[in-house]
Amino acid sequence: MKMDKDEKRRYVHIGLTIFLTAAAIIIFYVLLMHFGTFLEGVRGFFAMISPIMNGLLMAYLLAPIVNWIEEKLIYKHFGERLFRNKEGDAKGKVKKRVRYFSIFLTYLFFISIIVGLFSMVIPEIASNIQSIVKQFPEYRENFEKWATSILEKYPNLEQGYYDFMADNSDTINEWINTNVLGKANDLVLALLSGGVSFVKSTFNFILGMVIALYILNSKELFIGQLKKVFYALLKKDTANAFIHNIRFTNKTFLDFFGGKVVDSVIIGFLCFILTTIIGTPYALLVSVIVGITNIIPFFGPFIGAIPSAILVLMVDPKQCLYFIIMILILQQVDGNIIGPMILGSKTGLSSFWVIFAITLFGGLFGFPGMIIGVPVFAVLYTGFGSFVGGRLAKKNIPLDTKRYVHVDYIDEDNEFVRLPKEEVKNVVSNKGFRKRFMSKHKKDEK
Repeated sequence: MKMDKDEKRRYVHIGLTIFLTAAAIIIFYVLLMHFGTFLEGVRGFFAMISPIMNGLLMAYLLAPIVNWIEEKLIYKHFGERLFRNKEGDAKGKVKKRVRYFSIFLTYLFFISIIVGLFSMVIPEIASNIQSIVKQFPEYRENFEKWATSILEKYPNLEQGYYDFMADNSDTINEWINTNVLGKANDLVLALLSGGVSFVKSTFNFILGMVIALYILNSKELFIGQLKKVFYALLKKDTANAFIHNIRFTNKTFLDFFGGKVVDSVIIGFLCFILTTIIGTPYALLVSVIVGITNIIPFFGPFIGAIPSAILVLMVDPKQCLYFIIMILILQQVDGNIIGPMILGSKTGLSSFWVIFAITLFGGLFGFPGMIIGVPVFAVLYTGFGSFVGGRLAKKNIPLDTKRYVHVDYIDEDNEFVRLPKEEVKNVVSNKGFRKRFMSKHKKDEK
């Protein structure tokens, strides 16, 4: 008895499903049993392609600047005449020259910022570190005087301190010898490892800049190739929606990061001006720390203020108090005036979801997670909202959230109904609910 084509196809589909399911189970078991090895392999893979990842990231961040130079600066104000060697030049050649020049100006701007920032900040940081090292004995002496004065004011505390030191001096000395002096070799190895990592990171950064140059030069071609793949692998409507969502994600990220960078630069400058006025020690260093950490929404100013306050406290406790008050005021100004003016509602998230996103992604990915957490969560939040809206639209149920606040059930005509408290007595099934409440609602209407 011969099988027809549909039956053969069905058996092939069943066999393929069984095979893929068995393969997935085996792969899952192997990964579970050798998860550490698998994780190391993943880390090694990402370390290997880190120059490419750096290049993609730099190209993504620099592309808006290249586009702005091309469209708003060159084409709008100068046209193509500056880039023609002769009248018969092909349009493609002129476009290439415009692109090369735009990339050159972008890299010049990018490198100038990096060099300017390092030349301004690093000498100041080095000077401050030298000052801290030189004055450390003085800081220690001040701390000892403060501790001695406290102990003299409270004799019971002083006696308790001496008794504790007498009973635990051997334990303290052993801990110092084991965990402080005994870790000197580990510290040297860590410093050497850090030096090697710095050299490797610098090399990857330079290689990433080279890769970014090639990506920026042919970015339209790469985008076109990706879109062609999407349309080849997905249904046309699915590919259209996917490309639209990618564009929305891109807009959300660029709007957020662009606004946040501008906001952080303003806060850094304001912090420097205010710390200079009130005479805060290490004004430039603490302003750079506050400005950089301000990129993190909500918690950023406090994250930067804590190490800065400790640094100032070592020099002058009174200035530390002034500095903390100044940071609190600056954070309020940023949160209520500067931030909303620059960012507006770029993410569409409430304060609760902003805190939730920072906490979640910060716990998962550390400092980078705290920076990217808000825009990533904003995209996920919007996507889920779109999914919910689509499901409700299929059921012809209204989308307005306010209408759901006090609803207890929706009847067959999609009317929102609220039950009196006395009618909420026990747990009912969906069938029981329809029988008990919806029929009663109809009787009441009659």
